[in-house]
Amino acid sequence: MNELFRLVHLIRHMDLEPIDREMLRPVFAAHDGGEICHVPAMVEKVIRKYAGRTNGA
Repeated sequence: MNELFRLVHLIRHMDLEPIDREMLRPVFAAHDGGEICHVPAMVEKVIRKYAGRTNGA
């Protein structure tokens, strides 16, 4: 499991801002399906922002 996949797993069920949840929807869908997808730098930044708010990051 790579780092980004682990971070997506951490934030998957967090209470996210609606706009961020909408932006992350394709990432969550790919994560749930075990698929690989390209994650733009801006989206990765949002993932890392929320992951930084957890104890697991």
